[in-house]
Amino acid sequence: MTMLDSNPRWIALQVILKLVDRGRSLDDTFASEWFQTLPLSKRDQAMSRELSIGLCRWYFILQPLLNQRLQKPLRARDQDVEIILLLGLYQLLVMETDAHAAVNETVKLTRLLKKNWASGLTNAVLRKVVRDDLRWQEIDRVMAYPEWMQQLIRDEWGDLSQQIMVAGNQRPPMTLRIDSRQQSRDDYLKQLESKQIEASAHELISTAVQLKTPVEVAALPGFDRGLVSVQDAAAQIAAELLQCEPGNRVLDACAAPGGKSSQLLQQYADIHLDALDISETRLDRVRENLQRIGKPARLLVGDAAVPEQWFDGKRYDRVLVDTPCSASGVMRRHPDIKLLRRESDIMSLASRQRDILDAIWPLLKPGGMMLYSTCSIFKNENEKQIAGFLQSNVNAEEIGLSSFNWGNACVHGRQILPGESNMDGFYYALLRKSGLD
Repeated sequence: MTMLDSNPRWIALQVILKLVDRGRSLDDTFASEWFQTLPLSKRDQAMSRELSIGLCRWYFILQPLLNQRLQKPLRARDQDVEIILLLGLYQLLVMETDAHAAVNETVKLTRLLKKNWASGLTNAVLRKVVRDDLRWQEIDRVMAYPEWMQQLIRDEWGDLSQQIMVAGNQRPPMTLRIDSRQQSRDDYLKQLESKQIEASAHELISTAVQLKTPVEVAALPGFDRGLVSVQDAAAQIAAELLQCEPGNRVLDACAAPGGKSSQLLQQYADIHLDALDISETRLDRVRENLQRIGKPARLLVGDAAVPEQWFDGKRYDRVLVDTPCSASGVMRRHPDIKLLRRESDIMSLASRQRDILDAIWPLLKPGGMMLYSTCSIFKNENEKQIAGFLQSNVNAEEIGLSSFNWGNACVHGRQILPGESNMDGFYYALLRKSGLD
């Protein structure tokens, strides 16, 4: 450990460099041993996270503002200097940090890089921003996305595209899922009130509670014994749709981090759940969640698209396929997606999703049901994916979701758009396997 490791601005720089240089997500970095063992106070750790997350959220607005104030573009090898400048802009414009402190602390980062030439540049650029008296509220921030993503959202969602992009730029709420088999939502809201935690019942999802201000999970009554879990309201829909019955064999095919597995076990008595994930490390998170709620499941490490790695020959009554996707519906929660995703990813993800569907379908018993889910808003991953699957599988029939009051009806399935009823963007389609096999 060095003195640099206790500087939250320096840490934010390292976090963003891991993202742009190595493609490492913010979640993975924040969960890493490196970040968790830094000698940061809670306040400084929160600041480093705020800087990292905020810069990702507004990168595609801040970068043009920076470029307008540079006499010539920075060299590729000086990406670290560009990130420092962007962190300075974020502090000045979004956090409204005292100008003197923001400029001085940002200039200090360039000296820590031992790029003395960058100190004068950083000082000049940031002081010009201060003199220009830029106001964040007066800047058009809707288009805080890469151009290819803006265009795809417009092409697919038309008049709703601006609403989607505005919602995707917002800070997400902290939403809880109540284990209603242990306690009613109303009773839990009273417990929160007694702890002076402001919260309200979600308007559509009966198990969901939204906090006015996020809190540490340790402050939540009963969290340690599974009375409540942190889970977006849209994600809580999956368990209800799957309609499990006592004795059912159930597969959660892409289970990590385990929120949906936990909900299935808490909502349905006497089911036998297999939680599968391709990553043993990510499966550890499922194990931790199940231990917290005190529910058993069989944990399987394997590729959902390659059942011969893990399938024991006993078919399932219910299958949840929450596939890897672009995560375009949860960018308000994971703004680093804006920097990590590429246009070419959409078709490669759709291909991966198709491989998983084709591999999992034979593992479902005749009469069984499969719920397909993504946290994407892109149609190639959602309704077009299901259209192709139905066309290729004559023993698959869609169960309509028209009776539900959340989201929007699609040609196939149902889509929740980001921000609707303050939920993340999610897609669901429910399929039944006919007697033919």
